[in-house]
Amino acid sequence: MSSPEIQPQTGSSAERYADIALPIAVREVFTYALPPAFAASVQPGMRVWVPLRGRMNIGMVVKVHGEKPAFKTRPVARVLDTEPVLDAGLLSLTEWMQRFYVCGWGEVIQAALPSGLNFSAQTFVRAVPPQEKAVIPLTRQEQRIYDEIREVKRLSWREARQRWSNEERALDSVKKKGLLQLWDEPSLDLQPRMENCWIWANPQREEITHRAATGRLNKWEEAWLQLLEADPLPATTAALTAAMPEVLTAYTLSRLQKEGVLGREMREVRLPEPAFAYRPEQISALNEEQQQMTQTLLEPLEAGQYAKFLLFGVTGSGKTEVYIHLIKRALELGRGALVLVPEIALTPQTVRRFYLIFGPKIAILHSRLSDRERYEAWQALRRGEKNIVIGARSAVFAPIEKLGVIIMDEEHDTSYYQSDPAPRYHAREVAAMRAYRAGAVLVLGSATPSLVSLVESGRGRSRMLKLSARHAGAVLPEVKVLNLTEYRFAMKGPLAVPLYNAIHEAVGRGEQVILLYNRRGFASFMQCEACGEVPQCPHCSVSLTYHKAQQHLRCHYCGFAASVPGSCRSCSEPGGLKMQGSGTQQVEEELGKLFPKFRVMRMDQDTTSRKNAHDQLLTAFGRGEADILIGTQLVAKGLDFPNVTVVGVVNADTELAFPSYRSNERMYQLLSQVAGRSGRAGKKGIVYLQTKQPDHVSIRHAKNHDYEGFARAELAGRKPLHYPPYARLLQVSFKGKDATYTRRTAEHFTAVMQGAKTGWPVLGPAPDAIERMNDEFRWLTLMKLPPGIGTAQLEKVCGYFWEWFEKNRPEGSSTVRITLSHEML
Repeated sequence: MSSPEIQPQTGSSAERYADIALPIAVREVFTYALPPAFAASVQPGMRVWVPLRGRMNIGMVVKVHGEKPAFKTRPVARVLDTEPVLDAGLLSLTEWMQRFYVCGWGEVIQAALPSGLNFSAQTFVRAVPPQEKAVIPLTRQEQRIYDEIREVKRLSWREARQRWSNEERALDSVKKKGLLQLWDEPSLDLQPRMENCWIWANPQREEITHRAATGRLNKWEEAWLQLLEADPLPATTAALTAAMPEVLTAYTLSRLQKEGVLGREMREVRLPEPAFAYRPEQISALNEEQQQMTQTLLEPLEAGQYAKFLLFGVTGSGKTEVYIHLIKRALELGRGALVLVPEIALTPQTVRRFYLIFGPKIAILHSRLSDRERYEAWQALRRGEKNIVIGARSAVFAPIEKLGVIIMDEEHDTSYYQSDPAPRYHAREVAAMRAYRAGAVLVLGSATPSLVSLVESGRGRSRMLKLSARHAGAVLPEVKVLNLTEYRFAMKGPLAVPLYNAIHEAVGRGEQVILLYNRRGFASFMQCEACGEVPQCPHCSVSLTYHKAQQHLRCHYCGFAASVPGSCRSCSEPGGLKMQGSGTQQVEEELGKLFPKFRVMRMDQDTTSRKNAHDQLLTAFGRGEADILIGTQLVAKGLDFPNVTVVGVVNADTELAFPSYRSNERMYQLLSQVAGRSGRAGKKGIVYLQTKQPDHVSIRHAKNHDYEGFARAELAGRKPLHYPPYARLLQVSFKGKDATYTRRTAEHFTAVMQGAKTGWPVLGPAPDAIERMNDEFRWLTLMKLPPGIGTAQLEKVCGYFWEWFEKNRPEGSSTVRITLSHEML
């Protein structure tokens, strides 16, 4: 367990050095001298406090050695851990990632560690007296700020800027005049929480049993006997008096301590277990097809060999039951398991199914947990108290002992790819490397596998297993395509008449409905009827979305929000702004009018922003507290409601607006996944797809549940264009505050790429799909690399580009951020 930092000790006089990875966009490590007091105790994987460029920083030791560098080294100031927070295996994995994904080693380590253990530091401020006889003129406002800071014992610079947010200019002026001193300290707030617990000192079991048998017990003796029978220790006073209120009081506990029966001890506080049922005996029996798949997966697991599988199973085919039986066997072999799911599908419903069988062995890791919860889950894994992890993308770094199985459910989901900030990695590739190094079994599961995984299985890099039928006799739902151009005069609000009727009939039978509309807000945008002006975000090149509940316009990229103006700001037409398009809020409102007696529930980013909101919404829907669930893609993933028989897609064409070579694939996957929410039990299901493009390749194949037909058609279109999976895309992005400098830098760097004469196609430079975001102009260049390019070749190519670019940088390029990433989505 990482805890308080190492205290200086006497050590060897031999000079020792440490290579330190820092969380900056520099690929080199930095060498520091280890003072003799620390030299004997510092190990790779520990965090240290070191100076760099006039400031103190947290870094991680990646190597300890005795090779004296040719330059003068600065000493490590402090060692922050008593033992490594990253073991050798995970540290080696991060080293591979920084090479393969062309980024700083410290950036990868920062992403791998949870809050409380990562490279977090705080800047503090204090008032300093002016130099002797120096007269520094201050305004009345500046003098007041200076005096107030002088009275505060401990104040972070962030707190100061918040406290004087309306007087920032005056605060900065006091700082510039040399009257404020800033310094950095490592953020170590998330140390283990401790509590004072009662423990047995000397139970004296025979003595109290004898007293009970030979005579009447007094009150404290009765408490002694009952404590022995219940044996709840160690426990706090509050826990004991709450559990046994009629017997135990603070006085009786003190009396038992005086008699030498009880003692006190500081113990680390553990997070409470989730309030889920734990009944391991309820593990489901597998059908014949599931048994065959499981047996195939068990062979390399029991042999302790690396193997990679693509488990292609239709929605509702019971992939989760196969996962559970595989994990159960891994635990019997003394090995751990990692279950990755997309953040969007990491609902309590998903966790509950695993917890039923594995209970307290499970640790949960995802972004909706508090920093404290993630930190304590990580520590429980490091202590070996838990050996199964269920989590989103970053859980691929979880410190699991003797890892035996990695399961990546819904492996096609794009949320497994981190596009910003660095490291820009895909969890599928990292999971494969981790499984390979651990001799573990990797299972990629999906009803709609990514085309990359499909082609890799065809090339022999993984083995495909198929679950072709739904579990327990359920059948795939019928899919009906509704051509909206034919139903222009037969619409009930946003619903074509057949879908409207199906909803009415289903709810009338006591069944439930899920509707997908993958667009948030009330209206897509507002437009002036007089001049055509559309209110734009002042920080991004996008229109603002109208949110009715808050009565404001909001940017979904930077978060900017503004009230709806009473008149057009372009032509001053009063009340000229009218709503255009629609979103989930508007559909929810219209459903309320169409079905006034039905209960409608909405699930999108706006309704699930609070902690546990996902759980509350889905639990309520599962209990039948709503008849219709309308939502964005949140409703398409990982939900299993036996009473849902009708699924409707309000507008199946929304995904085609996404400017990507993957639009068709994303559209097919979304439609297929949401269709899979219908008819998952014995009841027959039906799906309605509303579209203006009924002949689109994704619609045609989704109608027939024909993934393989879709894949053949889509791959035939990508192959001649050399798009993934027939190439790996190297993307160079350019971001800067100045439009001219950003464009020039993009043109210059692209010229270097083209001049390298690699023979690989270069596309660009061109403005990004959203050219300006968060007040930064964005340009892109793409290079199509061979799909099997290795780490060494990638490093060499990218290094060449940087070397030649640095030799002749254009004016203003220092203000532009250049990032390289590559994808095989």
